[in-house]
Amino acid sequence: MLLGILQGITEWLPVSSSGHLAIFQFYFEEEPPILFDIILHLGSLCVILYIMRDEIRQIVEAVPSFVTKFQSDNLRGNERMIAMIIVASFPTAVIGFTFDSTIIGDFYSEMHLVGGCLIFTGLLVWFSKDYDGDKKIDDFPIKNALVIGFFQGLAILPGVSRSGSTIAISKILGMDPVRAARFSFLLFIPAIMGATLLKIGEIDETLAEVGALPLALGFLTSVVTSYFAVNALLELIRQQKFHYFTPYCLALGLILIFDSLN
Repeated sequence: MLLGILQGITEWLPVSSSGHLAIFQFYFEEEPPILFDIILHLGSLCVILYIMRDEIRQIVEAVPSFVTKFQSDNLRGNERMIAMIIVASFPTAVIGFTFDSTIIGDFYSEMHLVGGCLIFTGLLVWFSKDYDGDKKIDDFPIKNALVIGFFQGLAILPGVSRSGSTIAISKILGMDPVRAARFSFLLFIPAIMGATLLKIGEIDETLAEVGALPLALGFLTSVVTSYFAVNALLELIRQQKFHYFTPYCLALGLILIFDSLN
């Protein structure tokens, strides 16, 4: 339940859910299987599917016209949104497949690396505070989605906030802040679905190791806390307070680094 609460809150606020899960696992000497973390993320995904249901429906309805026009320069509205989601998901997938089993494990056991990533997140979010653009989707170059997808891919590193980095870089590239947040929410959907498909074969092993009740409790608490965290994030962005989390990221990052040196 504690991990579910932690996931639900930190996934949407720009403080890195994977970083906080890594901190919990390190200091409490608990290391649940990767699929358990993914199931916590699925709780957050259910909330996004609910909150974004109207936009998702409109995007699905736009698929036939996108297929007809995708080679042209006349993509507009949800057709253009589909193209941007596909383009942004490509570098995320490449990074995920390339580094899934190589360097990521080291980050979960090395708190100075997590601390460094948290500092990176805090600085990126702070730097974006003066970039409240006004570009809507039709004004936003599709090629810029590659950059956003790259930053989402970096969030495979514990301490790099997925929501924080994608929203911040979208703002820096000129996107309207609220639209940047909602675009970040949409990018979360294929990213978590892809991660689930990669690890779903481990479900029997995870059930045997963790148990059905802890999985269910973690999932449910992630759903509840995610709902409130998503709405809180949108309100903070509307009030131009997104960068208020920078001091927290910097302070926690420095604490982890100094603790690792002792």
